[in-house]
Amino acid sequence: MERFFLGGNTAFGFRSFYREELSSAENVILLKGAPGTGKSTLMRAVASEAAKRGLDCELWHCSGDPSSLDGVYINELSAVVADATSPHPHEAALPVIAERLEDMARALSREKLLPRKALLIEALNDKKESYLRAYDKLNSALRHYRRAEERYFEAADVLGIKRMAAAFALRVSEPSRGRARRLFSRAITPDGEISFFDHLAGRRVYLMRGGVPGMRLFAEEAAGLLGGSVLFDPLFPERREGVLWKGGALVADAGPFSPLAERIELGDDRARKACAEEEEACAALISEAVRELGNAKAAHERVEKLHADCMDYSVTEEITARVKRMIFEEA
Repeated sequence: MERFFLGGNTAFGFRSFYREELSSAENVILLKGAPGTGKSTLMRAVASEAAKRGLDCELWHCSGDPSSLDGVYINELSAVVADATSPHPHEAALPVIAERLEDMARALSREKLLPRKALLIEALNDKKESYLRAYDKLNSALRHYRRAEERYFEAADVLGIKRMAAAFALRVSEPSRGRARRLFSRAITPDGEISFFDHLAGRRVYLMRGGVPGMRLFAEEAAGLLGGSVLFDPLFPERREGVLWKGGALVADAGPFSPLAERIELGDDRARKACAEEEEACAALISEAVRELGNAKAAHERVEKLHADCMDYSVTEEITARVKRMIFEEA
């Protein structure tokens, strides 16, 4: 079981790769519904059922709450169950044929909700304002990120790094197989910067060591030559920070796989020192953004609680059973 983020909190607001991932699957169940209506619980039930049947699945975690899910992908069935509500709304391109909709909000009681309207609006507004402040902080962090890049490249041997990346790609290159994907292996969340490493299991891991701008440049160059799936920077999603292919992985952080990873030393100590101050300023602003994301999560949980008190969970159970049939029993 591998874990990724398909969407993240970036310097440009929320950015995701949902559209291309969902369009590649043959059987897509789109879940609509407000917070607290059981979407994540349903997806975990699908993942559990897949495990019981010996089917490996991929979990797509939520950058707004990493303990929650935004999607479950079962590769062997080419099937996806995904949250299709804001901030990653998705509509059916081929209704019934490729995508089917399930409205989890059917389980909500309008009669019970109406007296809570003012509290819901207040919580939703608080959540929106917190996200706006978080994205403002991340945008400010990006300015320092870019200045760090400028200072780094003024002092670095840029051509040398590009040559190293080209030599690396030639050394490890394998014929590309399967679909090239765009993913986040880490995200800026209310719990800080969270990383997943499951995708490194069974691969030969190559771990870059050097300044962040240098490692991004190395990854950009190598990805262009290697093909494969690309891991993107959660703050600046235009920057590649890793590459995955069938036989291996090139990453800037290997977590528990670090002891066995092959090191790629960029030898850029002077350039790293040149950009250290800007990188520290960037990190401080990301920390401030994390606090605002925590406020957004707290407001989101208030909405979830208000909705949960108005739910008819027998409806949720019926929807869960139907989704399982659509995934595991229907052709």
